[in-house]
Amino acid sequence: MSWQFFLILGLILAFDAILIKTLSWAAETSNLKKYRIRTPETYRIPKERKKINTTLNGLLSLSFFGAVFYHFGDLIIGNHSVGGVTIFGEVLATLLLYDFMYYFLHRAMHHPKAMKYVHGVHHFVRFPTSNESIYLHPVENLAGLSLLCIAMAIIGPISAASFLLVFLLHSSINIIVHSNLALPHPIFKLFNFWALKHDLHHGKTLNRNYASIFPFWDQMFGTAA
Repeated sequence: MSWQFFLILGLILAFDAILIKTLSWAAETSNLKKYRIRTPETYRIPKERKKINTTLNGLLSLSFFGAVFYHFGDLIIGNHSVGGVTIFGEVLATLLLYDFMYYFLHRAMHHPKAMKYVHGVHHFVRFPTSNESIYLHPVENLAGLSLLCIAMAIIGPISAASFLLVFLLHSSINIIVHSNLALPHPIFKLFNFWALKHDLHHGKTLNRNYASIFPFWDQMFGTAA
């Protein structure tokens, strides 16, 4: 992997940080707060605790990818040059496979024991904003990232360009689904779909909408809401 690869990866991480801050600001500022889907009556987790958890999970994610690049990089990212059609195919196939596997992981996380000891950490935040998108138990964080890497290894090794696009889409969608915002302009239709779907999962129907990206996995297995 070249220095250009890590430069673009750094820019993606910077973009994600800006996206988190922007959407979290929009959920709290007076002019845009009216577009918030739902606001909790009380905040059960202190701000400092949230900050510590999300910061540590961010560092854990970076450390995880560093270890994966070092030990298994050749299984995930190839050195081949590809065209736009191949990149599109690799990205779509990877995200489809990831979301299929994540559906079952997420559903398993709602087993009472897993909910109590692992996934309940995330659900303890009622109606989260983008700031809490990675408010997670570290086991859940590592499990989700492992599925993403497994999906890339099964489909690939994928090209460096495909990896960067998968990484961008995966991280950005995770931030968007936790935005707790439904914005009025038609350009935000997909944004609103993801946010509203996940709000139902956090609010009224905990046993629905397990998929993260594609709705048809829930439709296929009878858990759509």
